[in-house]
Amino acid sequence: MQFTSLLALAGAALAATTSSLNATLTSTTSVAVASGCSFSKTLTVTAQAQLDALASCEAIKGDIYITGDLGTGSIANVKAIYGDLSIFNATLLASFAADSIGAISGELSLESLTILSQLSFGSLTSVGAINWVTLPALVDTGLNQVTDCNSIYISDTQLSSLEGLNPTNVETYNINNNLNLASIDSEIETVSNALSISHNGDNTEVAFDGLQWANNLTFYSVSSISMPNLQAINQSAGVFESSVESLKFPLVQSVGADLTIENNKDLTDLEFANLTSVGGGFVVVNNTDLKSIGSLSNLKSVTGAVDVEGDFDNFTLPALKTVRGAFTVVSTGDFDCSDFEKLSKQGSIQGDFECKAGSSSSSSSSTKTSSSSSTGSSSSSSSSSSSKGAAAELEIRPVSILGTFVALMFALF
Repeated sequence: MQFTSLLALAGAALAATTSSLNATLTSTTSVAVASGCSFSKTLTVTAQAQLDALASCEAIKGDIYITGDLGTGSIANVKAIYGDLSIFNATLLASFAADSIGAISGELSLESLTILSQLSFGSLTSVGAINWVTLPALVDTGLNQVTDCNSIYISDTQLSSLEGLNPTNVETYNINNNLNLASIDSEIETVSNALSISHNGDNTEVAFDGLQWANNLTFYSVSSISMPNLQAINQSAGVFESSVESLKFPLVQSVGADLTIENNKDLTDLEFANLTSVGGGFVVVNNTDLKSIGSLSNLKSVTGAVDVEGDFDNFTLPALKTVRGAFTVVSTGDFDCSDFEKLSKQGSIQGDFECKAGSSSSSSSSTKTSSSSSTGSSSSSSSSSSSKGAAAELEIRPVSILGTFVALMFALF
């Protein structure tokens, strides 16, 4: 029942992403595409005069590709582009404006614009995808109200905020290597493919307070993560090499694949109070200041391996029933392995078992058990073969005696 409700949430989110964007674009189709405003091939623009020629078009059907030596660029009067708008390698372009455009059905791509510092899309509300890469002088998004966008990828800019970028449902949300980005505060509710925040400012604070469901989550080099309403992670989740002190996911019930918390030197508090299942591996390693891992009281099953290593004194999984992979716990702290030893002896841990701590250590190998069983089977097989060989000899012996008797009779007569 729980899985069904989460699946329904994911399906509804994906449908909402598509329908919301389509609804906005459909409303824009009332603007006729006039003769001369439709391009069967990509329109390549290298001068402002070519952009000025588009001013008579309220809607454009086709792709526009801007490059060359423009110092400034602008598109006037156009309300919708049914295609892509791309600006690539225009290394002299310092500013660009297209304030009348409300919708772009394809991608808004800005790439390798080394001195672009001013950007303005004041009316843009819907865009198929945003792909901004290598904009080292851009400090402001130039967006006011983008509420529909399927995919967002922003990398290597000087942006200090993502103001004006407020979609509710996305497929992909990837923000990386924007060194002035001190905070990311988004209203996104669902991510149907992947959410990734990595290597932005050293102390980037991340808040997705409305997020309910995501397919994949990845965080590198962040100082805080707030996701109080997140309920399910369909695939993997990982927090790496960050300065976070606390990770709390109070409503998350399941992680479909791997859950990894690794190399977070300042982490002192890890809480997954409602987590019941991990569909892949469960890894918590090299988190130097994490002394207690106790807020996993409802975790019942791990489909992959468990690998927990550090300097902790407390680690408990009181509800754990099944681990299908290996189980490794290594602590330099004052930790007791006895509870996990019991699980291993009961057969709840199906892979190799190892638990090492300052006060105790133990291990067992499922491979050895399997090997021993195999040896026994081999011995049994060998014994069976010997018995069959002996039986065969007993069957042959009467034939040999009869042959000798017949030969003797011929010799006498």
